[in-house]
Amino acid sequence: MPELHLYLHHDGYPTGAAWRLKAALQVCTRPDNLPVCFQNSQTGCIPLATPDAAADAEYRYWVEFLNCPSAQLQVQAWRRLPGSQSWIPRCGAVPLATFIRRFLPEPG
Repeated sequence: MPELHLYLHHDGYPTGAAWRLKAALQVCTRPDNLPVCFQNSQTGCIPLATPDAAADAEYRYWVEFLNCPSAQLQVQAWRRLPGSQSWIPRCGAVPLATFIRRFLPEPG
């Protein structure tokens, strides 16, 4: 799967990212097609040449398709504090379903 950088302005991180990734999964028929599903399902999603092109971004996510028998997606997250150039790990590599459960818990 080729690397794809997308920018989507949204406040409410990382809950907002979990919500948007879950929405993209609901319209996606194959895990390896998640980037296309995400781009098509999220209004305002802008492709970038590199992640550094979004200078105002406070959070950054890496979603990776693991081509293994379970065809698993995993996600990592980083945060950049205002005025800083450094990215601080926020969430290590975890299965996408775990990321969604962690940051977008079911009501109740």
